[in-house]
Amino acid sequence: MELSTVAQFRAAFYRLLGVESTDDALLENSETANEVADIYLTGGLRDAQRWMLDCGYGGWRKRSSALTWSGTDAADGGRYSALPDDFLRTCGSVRQSALREANGDRWGQEITDEENYLKGDYYYVRGSQLWLARSAAPPTVVYLEYHYTHPKFETGVTFDFPVDARMLAIAEAANAAKEEAWLPSGQETEQKIERALARARQKARGVCRQTKSPRVFQRPTRYSNRW
Repeated sequence: MELSTVAQFRAAFYRLLGVESTDDALLENSETANEVADIYLTGGLRDAQRWMLDCGYGGWRKRSSALTWSGTDAADGGRYSALPDDFLRTCGSVRQSALREANGDRWGQEITDEENYLKGDYYYVRGSQLWLARSAAPPTVVYLEYHYTHPKFETGVTFDFPVDARMLAIAEAANAAKEEAWLPSGQETEQKIERALARARQKARGVCRQTKSPRVFQRPTRYSNRW
């Protein structure tokens, strides 16, 4: 059976933890039915996203609207644009910019917030904003390619998650919930959850690889050839 409905996700979460949705401990602080489960399943989906992206999965990609800039170099140390509300992380790196022109051409180079002293065609993420370095000259129209956050888990949610990796989201949710006081604790329960998480990650790792080509590790950036 594939996990394809909200009810199936909740049931799998409760089974893994060995609890029921009607347990008094889940409702003793005036929570509504399934509220606690939905909170953890939301976190589980997003934790699973980050883990799969770290493993090289290329999903959850989106292009932003054309970016508009606020601020000035003189007053703010650069210009900035608000990141999309569903932003998770950029689809870029030091070598491949996440900023694109309409035709797909890349512009600029990503740096870290700590490197904001640099000048030129650089950009970096700071909190909920995308910043341009001082003296940057972006194209008139430029877009941000980014990975987006999975929608909140709730009744009616549309799952945007690989079917064969969905158990990872449940295992991640259960692993976070095992620290809660409402869960009957014990070494056996914790070990069961940790085994389930390890097994789900192993299966999801196969989903992350979407081509037959072996994974290639990029060489570190070299700025000089002097020995």
